[in-house]
Amino acid sequence: MVVPGFSAHPGDWAIPALQNLIVALAGHHQVHLFSLRYPAKGTYRFGNFNHTAIGGGQQFGWRSASIYSQTARAIAQQHRRTPFDLVHAFWADEPGLAAALAAQFIRRPLVVRLGGWDLTNVPQIKYGAQRILSRRLMVAYALHRAAAIQANSAYQVKQCEEQNLPPAKVHYIPAGVDIERFQPPAEKPSFDAPKLVQAASLIPVKNQALLFEIVAQVARRYPATELHLAGVGTLESELRALADRCNITQNIVWHKKIAYPNIPQLYHNSHLYVQTSWHESQGMAVLEAMACGLPVVGTPVGVVPEVACQPAAWSADALAAQILSAFEDANCYNVWSQQARQTVMDRFSVPVVVGQLLRLYEEVVANRSMLLPLRPDLE
Repeated sequence: MVVPGFSAHPGDWAIPALQNLIVALAGHHQVHLFSLRYPAKGTYRFGNFNHTAIGGGQQFGWRSASIYSQTARAIAQQHRRTPFDLVHAFWADEPGLAAALAAQFIRRPLVVRLGGWDLTNVPQIKYGAQRILSRRLMVAYALHRAAAIQANSAYQVKQCEEQNLPPAKVHYIPAGVDIERFQPPAEKPSFDAPKLVQAASLIPVKNQALLFEIVAQVARRYPATELHLAGVGTLESELRALADRCNITQNIVWHKKIAYPNIPQLYHNSHLYVQTSWHESQGMAVLEAMACGLPVVGTPVGVVPEVACQPAAWSADALAAQILSAFEDANCYNVWSQQARQTVMDRFSVPVVVGQLLRLYEEVVANRSMLLPLRPDLE
């Protein structure tokens, strides 16, 4: 496994979805993880796998080339000690490039999981790897070398089609939700007023300006409306000023950064999850909220078009109307709440995703063994 960064120990939730997945995969296969940029350089032992950190930190520009080559060499060296069957990169830009170099050298198949921005260009916020030549070339090289490409949503599968990627290579396998950690509360909060939630960084791609416009409309009907906003980022001061201008400062509870084990409580104190992003490859917060029994409304990116309780939309008017209708029809709300949990259990839980990945690995390794001669010096 090759990732941009990872946890230094099991209680360090750097990228929780990756840690949950890799711990689960390591229960079935021998796994060795390589991280490019964080934590600090070294070897970290988890319960059932090893983590080799290259420790590249914030070195960018031409110095990044050293990080990629060090990662590829570390994979090749470890392969000599404990031969790998395949290499799986999480994100197609930097991890994809390093993994592709290593996979080519050790002559093993490569699986690439697409990240959030790999195939994206959102010009209005200057976001996406496709708008940066170096990143575009990294992604193109990794996906060309890949035996299989893992997409995180039907929305991202469509992105693959728009990039003319071979359909036979593309596999829709989402990131999995820890359904034991994320469960519905024993009792829903009082329905005296809507309690909305969003867990997202305060950065342009999350589009909290749209969120505030929605909240302002809902608060006109229900002045006691609450928005629980969890996240930190570069736009915090700007968003606080925007909340003042929208006259909803009193409606927002700013949670800032919440430790991963405490996030379920955030959802337990809310009625609906609202996604407003310009782009998502999947949307883990959406699915974790659904696992806690929260219906979702939001913009037509990531998994929201597949799982929202009402049709995804870009319009603040439409999304505010959806929130009000969900809040004012208790029967519909209860059905949507139950469906949300069941959808995650059936399609997006860690065990379901692990099963899909194991089948993909078997297919990729079987195809490779039929097509490629092995290099004896690397066996």
